[in-house]
Amino acid sequence: MSPSDIDCTTCGACCFGTHDRYIALMPEDRARAIPENLTNDHDGRRFMKMCGGHCAQLARTDDARLVCGIYDMRPEACRAFRAGSFECMKARQHRGALAEAVRNPAPIRPEIIGPETELPPAHVIASMPTGRMKPPA
Repeated sequence: MSPSDIDCTTCGACCFGTHDRYIALMPEDRARAIPENLTNDHDGRRFMKMCGGHCAQLARTDDARLVCGIYDMRPEACRAFRAGSFECMKARQHRGALAEAVRNPAPIRPEIIGPETELPPAHVIASMPTGRMKPPA
């Protein structure tokens, strides 16, 4: 698969991580207008907030695409991530099922779970990938 064959908005696997220190902000990000309330501070370093097993800025569109809510301000780590790269293929292999579960969630049957029930995080709805990844604690 070549990088030109990949539409990142139909995947989003690179935005999924199992801990709150997944997307680190770099010195280059200081000049970007990333609002403080979208980040966490750990031991003097800033990280993008995570929610449900993915970056909190990841949003699903009405046509089932996954897009960045702050794309123009996105961190350097996200800008450096290249479609079709080794890292991209690994993210697709290990977290593609999680992204797919968010892009195309199973229909909710209110008669079974009730309309007031909250949905579980993405890592709970999708089956865990096989391989060397450990399940979230």
